[in-house]
Amino acid sequence: MTDTFTEQLLTDFAGTGTTALTVLGDRLGLYRALTGAGPTTAAKLAATTGLNPRLVTEWLTAQAVSGQLVSDGETFELPAEHAAGLSLVGGAEIVAGYFLTLDKLERAFRGDGGLPYADMPACVHHGIERFFRTAYEGFLVQAWFPAVPGLVARLESGARVADVGCGHGFATTLIGQTWPATTVTGFDNHEPSIAIARAGALEAGVDNVEFRRADASAVTGPFDVVFFFDSLHDLGDPPAALLAAYHALTEGGLLVAVEPWSADDFTTVIGNPVARANYNASTALCTPGSLSQPGAYGLGTQGGPAKRLQLLADAGFADPVVAADTGLNLVLAARK
Repeated sequence: MTDTFTEQLLTDFAGTGTTALTVLGDRLGLYRALTGAGPTTAAKLAATTGLNPRLVTEWLTAQAVSGQLVSDGETFELPAEHAAGLSLVGGAEIVAGYFLTLDKLERAFRGDGGLPYADMPACVHHGIERFFRTAYEGFLVQAWFPAVPGLVARLESGARVADVGCGHGFATTLIGQTWPATTVTGFDNHEPSIAIARAGALEAGVDNVEFRRADASAVTGPFDVVFFFDSLHDLGDPPAALLAAYHALTEGGLLVAVEPWSADDFTTVIGNPVARANYNASTALCTPGSLSQPGAYGLGTQGGPAKRLQLLADAGFADPVVAADTGLNLVLAARK
């Protein structure tokens, strides 16, 4: 009989292995082939996908034992609710990136703490987009923006909007699609991400969106609304970025920062799976990324809303509040 901690450790190891096989199943198209297919044999799935039958059998069995699939011992099925949950598979790609950067992360721990975003593998960049776009699709228009007084009305009537740290630009383009009277400019200092963002907007046929390469602290206006979507904690100098946003805004303009959910006191969320995932990301990706930039502020993905609200107040914004708390994200808002 193992003790409780050993059981937890073994569960974590098992989950890590399952995460690796989840990435593999996604890349090989196995989940795509299973979606809506009903009970399927290993031989049929191997034939459908053109993959090695023996390895497909082992993958299916491992997935069933882990609860990803259901099985009667002969056939395997991906339940509809599990297929829907796999929209978060980008998170598995991010975790894969942890292991690919372990040597660099070790050097960061032994050195100045910095690990640039540009030095992280492509699976991290694309995984971040895939993971966060699920939240943007499900909450941005439906819940986040309506929670900020006056925001939707501004966008409907036509506003000048900045998206700072836009990454691959999915949220930027979504805003442009949803509110055609509004113009949106996405800013990011990672040129490959800007190129992907431009291609995405072109593919979507959106003509009221543009993207520029720029550091967050160098953004200039005028803008009526400035957004930070899951980017504030990644910046090397959040105070400078917020001060730039303040000066870029018109009088009465809105500042909205969406951040991963966190609590002010980490001891209140011990064991919480969202907090665990976010603290892992903070340690392996976000904090080292911040420490690699000028300012090296190291805000971290976690730490709670109070610290972030204070940053907004220190930059001069009035009445900073948590406009929405979904349990997965915090939506912070303030006014110039």
